[in-house]
Amino acid sequence: MDEATALAEAKASGQQVEVTAARGEYTTTHANPDGTLTLTQSTTPQRVKQDDGTWEAVDATLEQRPDGRIGPKGAVVDLSFSGGGAGAGMLHLGENGRSISLGWPSALPEPVLEGATATYPDVLDGVDLQLTATAEGYREVLVVKTPEAAQHPELESVELTARGDGLTVVPGAGGGLRALDDDGNAIFRGPAGQMWDSAGTAESGPQPQLLHTAAAAEDSEGGGEDSSEPGKGDASAILPVRVQEGSVIVQPDLELLRGAETVYPVYIDPPIGLGAQERTKISSDGDRFWMFDGDKGVGKCGTADGYSCGSGYVDRMYFEFAPTALAGKQILDATFRARETWSFNCDAHTVEASP
Repeated sequence: MDEATALAEAKASGQQVEVTAARGEYTTTHANPDGTLTLTQSTTPQRVKQDDGTWEAVDATLEQRPDGRIGPKGAVVDLSFSGGGAGAGMLHLGENGRSISLGWPSALPEPVLEGATATYPDVLDGVDLQLTATAEGYREVLVVKTPEAAQHPELESVELTARGDGLTVVPGAGGGLRALDDDGNAIFRGPAGQMWDSAGTAESGPQPQLLHTAAAAEDSEGGGEDSSEPGKGDASAILPVRVQEGSVIVQPDLELLRGAETVYPVYIDPPIGLGAQERTKISSDGDRFWMFDGDKGVGKCGTADGYSCGSGYVDRMYFEFAPTALAGKQILDATFRARETWSFNCDAHTVEASP
């Protein structure tokens, strides 16, 4: 049943129905008995549409496909990684028949799969390449494991080949990049890259599990940090991504990469994802967590009831919702809901949301 038919039948019968469209379920529309519609939008996809038309839970766990490539079991984008071989086939990311492909400058070894992450060992001596699938895109991380590995001249400027099919890769705001369709719409986008060392905790660094399954959601309720991004105490730096004809280039911060105080491994991460909706958390201490998964803090982090954040900092969260489904509609009411999973204490505090 298409959306128009479902809404017409709901209005005629006075019943409430749910209508879902697109490959990934970010949005549901309910037709109410009084003739109004209720639109519910989520910051992350809840289900993925299968080839047979059924809907399943999002599952970024990687598996080998019949053609030899590696891909997630269930994502809202057409995503696949190299199964090893020519570096030009490192990564393919598509949506609605349009795609971008990124290539590594040399041949890739066969990857080791664990959860949502494919690790290509020693693409340079002492440097691993990790590609992690998410529901909406991917994360690419270079893991520089030793001071000796950090001396590779290839790490002074990391250049990937870039090719678009129905999309054009252009510079984005803040040092990131965007993949535009013929109408100038950003189908995929990414912020400036980021790098960090392991000065904070032993758990810092990309871990092989960024799932959107129900089990992963339950695991995240304990308020733990997303260890695929900088941890407390890690030295970090922002890396603008340059776009040239047929390539994207990231230049690591050499002082952080090779500094006397640097703690290895060092991680270099330029992410990119689906452009319909975005979310990010930024901290006054300089850390950024674009398209974050799991629990993240908001507000002033200081000291209370025996808990401490060190010197204290302020966290802010930003959410962007695509207004496509609201075109031509009159908005009667809007509600934003977020679930608090942990706090310093049980005293009530005001949390403000600004449009």
